[in-house]
Amino acid sequence: MRENLPWLVDEMAFAPEAIYAIALQVPGVIKCHDIASRGLLGRQAFVEMHLIVDAKDVETAHAITEEVEARLEERYSPVRVLIHG
Repeated sequence: MRENLPWLVDEMAFAPEAIYAIALQVPGVIKCHDIASRGLLGRQAFVEMHLIVDAKDVETAHAITEEVEARLEERYSPVRVLIHG
């Protein structure tokens, strides 16, 4: 029960401030907000956020979001990241 309780109550997995700091290190990221996470580090975790980027086209915006995803995956793997624009 203790092992599964965080999943059952949708407990926050990571501090939003840590996710925010990682995202802002990516060139082109202006701001991220509405950050949510759930799951457990070392097991499957999920991160969702809104991201505002400085991009001249959709391809550039997509590349920026992919870099944010890659950095979050590197830090918190295994993790699934969902980014809204």
